[in-house]
Amino acid sequence: MVRRSLQPGAARRRRRIRWQGVVTHALTWSFSLFLLLPIYQMAVTALKAEPEIWYSPPTLYAREPTLSNFVAMLQIVPRLPVHLLNSFVYGLGVSLLSLLIALPAAYGLSRFRVPGEAAIVFGLTYANMFAPIMLVVPLYSIMRRLGLLDTHLAMVVAGSIFTLPLSTLLLSTYFRTVPREIDEAALVDGCSRPGALVRVVLPLVAPAVVAVGIYAFITGWSQQFVLSLVLIQSPDLMPITQGLYQFFSRSSVRWPELMAASTVAAAIPVALFVAVQRYIVQGLTAAAIKG
Repeated sequence: MVRRSLQPGAARRRRRIRWQGVVTHALTWSFSLFLLLPIYQMAVTALKAEPEIWYSPPTLYAREPTLSNFVAMLQIVPRLPVHLLNSFVYGLGVSLLSLLIALPAAYGLSRFRVPGEAAIVFGLTYANMFAPIMLVVPLYSIMRRLGLLDTHLAMVVAGSIFTLPLSTLLLSTYFRTVPREIDEAALVDGCSRPGALVRVVLPLVAPAVVAVGIYAFITGWSQQFVLSLVLIQSPDLMPITQGLYQFFSRSSVRWPELMAASTVAAAIPVALFVAVQRYIVQGLTAAAIKG
């Protein structure tokens, strides 16, 4: 009798779980398609011929795909490869400089009793709220006094200012997941404190270091347009975002060539993310699993 009374309840629970799974998957796919739609439209427009982009209603795919827009974009903006290389150098520089400073800072916060630690953590959290446009004037004054205007170093240093707070917070969280006894064992074996960090602790949090490095690269890449408006004047040092702006004129916009250049520009961060996606997922989930 007990078994017969439980069966309808178990069946209802299974149906409820099944429907919850269906709704969850439907919402996930809908949200993903919503996010990917602009990227798809950009890539499709890059493959369309000039007349086709003005069709009404617009076509969802390229009826006669062509790669001519990828050739024409170099004719309209000959410096486009230079702008792309500059963006890669700025993003890589921001990533390396952020890790160089954030790693020892985060290790210190996680291993030592720092006076005013709560205030430091609050300051790092509060610093994440500043958008680059809010600090362009102070950054311009500082770089001018240092004689760094119109240099690669100015873009790298300015970009790192906005990635350092969150990089330090994330890395300190990851370092706290590594037991202190491992450091102490390395010190007993003759390692110095920096040696314990580099030889023992860093290999254990390597996925987290990769995740933070990619975060700094992507953030540094996305902030280049605003920073370059005040820090860069030479056309040869402009990032790709400034290069894309050259497809705009007073009376028209070269949409097919602009979308082709945008597709190429977006391909670098996407390819980098896909290449190290496994390490990013491991890094972002390490603290949650071990904590």
